[in-house]
Amino acid sequence: MGFTELALRQGERLLMSGAANKWQTVGSKGGKLFLTDQRIVFQAHGLNFGSKFDEYELSEIQTQGNTVNIKTTSNIISFNITFYTKSGEKLSFVVKRNQKNEWIRQITEAISTFTCAGISMPENIPQAEISNITARIKVVQCEGCGAFVIVTSGNAVSCDYCGRPTAG
Repeated sequence: MGFTELALRQGERLLMSGAANKWQTVGSKGGKLFLTDQRIVFQAHGLNFGSKFDEYELSEIQTQGNTVNIKTTSNIISFNITFYTKSGEKLSFVVKRNQKNEWIRQITEAISTFTCAGISMPENIPQAEISNITARIKVVQCEGCGAFVIVTSGNAVSCDYCGRPTAG
């Protein structure tokens, strides 16, 4: 099928990879999905039409308020991960159902880490307090619609999509 390993950037870590399909306007194309601490990459099989390498920075994943626009759906065989980029492009990947929990965990962790890295704190706050604050920030999946919601431990917020209270 002609896959090469993903070339990582300096300081980038591969978190997960696996067989996947990328849904497009007409049909889908098979390939391999990679999740790193900086981006999501899809590498198509050589027999597919269109681009063979698509990458999306975690910073380009669209958010709405406190919710990261990633929806998950599943059926008996597969598990679908859908999200939008800030430019409005809809991305939908189908992964193996037996890997769904690991994909959810890894995506959630990557988004949490990325979110915490983007928090700016006043310079006069001690490092211990900064660590305490960022340790309380979590990304959890809404039980109502499947979107990922940014919460702080011990607090509940409403999902921006379905309105369901989601606790951290």
